[in-house]
Order: sequence, then C-alpha cells, then structure tokens
Amino acid sequence: DRLSSSQDPDVELPLALFDVQDELMKKIISKGCGEVAGQGKIAMIGGIQINTPAGTCEYFLPKVFEIRDNKNTKVADLMASF
Repeated sequence: DRLSSSQDPDVELPLALFDVQDELMKKIISKGCGEVAGQGKIAMIGGIQINTPAGTCEYFLPKVFEIRDNKNTKVADLMASF
C-alpha cells in the first residue's frame, strides 16, 4: 500500500489522491474529447492546493499543465512554464 510504505504518509496522501483524480480526468477526457468541434483544444491544468496556517500565503503545486486535441493527443506539455 502506497501510504503504509511511505516515509511520510501526510505528504504521500495528497499525492496519491491527485494521481487517482488525474487518471479519472484522463478517462473522462478520452471519452468526451471527440465532442470538441473543429480544431478545438482541451487545456488540462491540475495540481495540489496546499493550505497553510492563517496569516500565511497558500500555495498551489502544479502537477499537470497540458493541451490535448479532440483526438486526445497531447499536443503541448506546458509544465516547463513553472
């Protein structure tokens, strides 16, 4: 089990949850991408919101930033933008 074998389960939990949700989103997009008309594109942006104590800035850890076409082909991986 991913959490029980982790050195820090508190850190691993949001990463594991993201991976499951990312797979679900990819399945949804693969089923519905053909509904995007013409040369339309799909932007996929995902990550983990990191909540912090009151009075400090919150953070977003980007994990996915890509563009796909209406055939579900990745046409751009924009993670290098971060």
